[in-house]
Amino acid sequence: MSTYPARLKTSRRLLRLFPWVSGLVLVAGLVAFLIVFYGNTAKQQDVNPAPGFKPTVVKPTAGKSVPVPRESRVVAGRFILTAVQRKHLEQAWPLIGPAIRQGLTHKQWLTGNIAVVPWFGQLGQVPLKVDYSIKNEVEFTVILAPKVGTKGHPDTFIITLHKFGNKWLVTSWVPFEPPPIKANPVG
Repeated sequence: MSTYPARLKTSRRLLRLFPWVSGLVLVAGLVAFLIVFYGNTAKQQDVNPAPGFKPTVVKPTAGKSVPVPRESRVVAGRFILTAVQRKHLEQAWPLIGPAIRQGLTHKQWLTGNIAVVPWFGQLGQVPLKVDYSIKNEVEFTVILAPKVGTKGHPDTFIITLHKFGNKWLVTSWVPFEPPPIKANPVG
């Protein structure tokens, strides 16, 4: 028995369906065209400011700058040596604020699975640059560099401390990556 008649039947079916399928594709293409070119019915608005418009600059009202308290520097240093290095986490527990604690219990904190970006390696000098210091809040930029003669590369972090009662607590520790600068801004 030959398979030719079966192929012939399916071929006839395809020939009968072809105009219908073609029509559906044409209608779908027409609908897509109309949506793309005429779908936005919003009015065009003039984005240029009105003549004589002068923008006002809102100055931040964060507070008056104050000298950096020595206690805040000490807490930042102890935090880096304990929580960031993942050493002596029990000493880091009283240094953290609620934003870093994030509902962890003391037992969970001691496991080391904490909301603090770690930095492993032997620390060299750790410079702290004051970003701002207002009443009850201080922010530093910290460069963690490896000890001279050891492997590793320096990383930059931002640390924020708030004063709760009479204690300074770390409320933020985030890596800082400055924006890239183009090598040739002219070309």
